[in-house]
Amino acid sequence: MKRTARLTPFILVLVFMIVLAACGKSSTANTGASAATGSSSKAAAGATSEDKVIHHVMSDAGFNGEIVKILQKELAKDGYTLDYVVVNDIIQPNKIVNDGQADSNSFQHEAYFNQFVQDQGLKNISRAFYTTFTPSGLYSKKYKSFKDVPDGAIIGIPVDPANNGRALFMLRDLGLLKLKDGVDVIHASLKDITDNPHKYKFKEVDQLMLQRTLDDVDVGFLFAGTAVQIGYKPKQDALALETGKDLPYKGIVAVNSKLLGTPKIKALQKAYESQAIKDFYKEKYGDAIETLESLNK
Repeated sequence: MKRTARLTPFILVLVFMIVLAACGKSSTANTGASAATGSSSKAAAGATSEDKVIHHVMSDAGFNGEIVKILQKELAKDGYTLDYVVVNDIIQPNKIVNDGQADSNSFQHEAYFNQFVQDQGLKNISRAFYTTFTPSGLYSKKYKSFKDVPDGAIIGIPVDPANNGRALFMLRDLGLLKLKDGVDVIHASLKDITDNPHKYKFKEVDQLMLQRTLDDVDVGFLFAGTAVQIGYKPKQDALALETGKDLPYKGIVAVNSKLLGTPKIKALQKAYESQAIKDFYKEKYGDAIETLESLNK
């Protein structure tokens, strides 16, 4: 786990909670959460009043943790301190914010957030603003366009349900196959194909195998980060590429609902939308990351 140099009470509480949650027993994790709430009652009580410290939880996945130093500098310009912790857990961050142990988090896309909040019955956490969208695409080492892809081609797609539909929707939007009416991208799967005129064959593989599978298929699905890492420029090289406008995979910052619209959250949004953040994305990831500030207006 990565953390700030000084271990504030906020960070110590989160570390304690996450370590307990990692022990594998839900009863132990719940006990840890209750103890943490009691030990940091002062911090929790102050979370609803405006101050100059933003307690923020970030994921170590993707580029979330990479931008923290930039966020700190941008927030400092407006007189705010970013007190943060970077974790490798996707369960605790929403619960921590919901319970008032942290002000905000950034690690998830909107589809995951909506489903998690519903499943867990969380009442005190809200989406504050959108951040980025990283378009996945269909790539090929053999062909430059779907016009060149022959009938019967093998297409590699993710096996997990949340991403399986992303590949199918790209093919559908190109008019290369048809899907059952009304199916949404989060739940779409091969069984929802109603017409496959090109007789494509699909090879479903684990996310971690998508890059390696590209050598064995005619066309393969890649996440943006993976595509960039192996030398592709998504907007130039993808045979098909997602657009973020109508997809639920838009990155968000979630906050404790009591903080919606407060100056500290507005300052955090301003930092995320800063030119310094955009420059970092452009320099390291090229056109693989789309910023979504237009959706926040």
